[in-house]
Amino acid sequence: AYTKKQEEVEKIRQRFQRDAKLDEVKRRGDVVKVLFEPLENLKRSIETQRKSGIDEAHIQGLEFVQKNFMKCFHNMGLEEIPGVGSKFDPKMHDALMNMPVDQEIHDNVVMNVHATGYRIEGIVLRPSQVIVGQYTAPPKEEAVEEAVEEAVEEANEAPTENQEVEEEGGESTES
Repeated sequence: AYTKKQEEVEKIRQRFQRDAKLDEVKRRGDVVKVLFEPLENLKRSIETQRKSGIDEAHIQGLEFVQKNFMKCFHNMGLEEIPGVGSKFDPKMHDALMNMPVDQEIHDNVVMNVHATGYRIEGIVLRPSQVIVGQYTAPPKEEAVEEAVEEAVEEANEAPTENQEVEEEGGESTES
């Protein structure tokens, strides 16, 4: 009975440790969530400056700040959710829309990321907002050929005006 009680106490202790770790991860996530918007604004600022032709030294300074932010986030366990080229996962991605693609390999694949998503130790803090590729197969040649053959057969089977007149016992109007 004593050994059984010790095993129960050990299981309870382990559960408390797991719960405490999960709470700690959630707290880190709450702290980091507050900084998502400024980080996204910094990324947008870098993109805008790059497009406007600002001096590269200024852009490199902003990129240095961005890299330091990301380094601190990574040290806290934050990671970006995979974006362009990854398979769409509704647990990690919010699909804003579907985009037609011409290759089957791109079906259900993230084609564009509108807003980067983040997670800590498998817990999604913010899903990525993405555009997903959707492949629609063109009609098979066999199906098209069958449809053409059926149309030709129906046209051949339909009586013409001359055939109708001859069948009714009248004269043909052919010259």
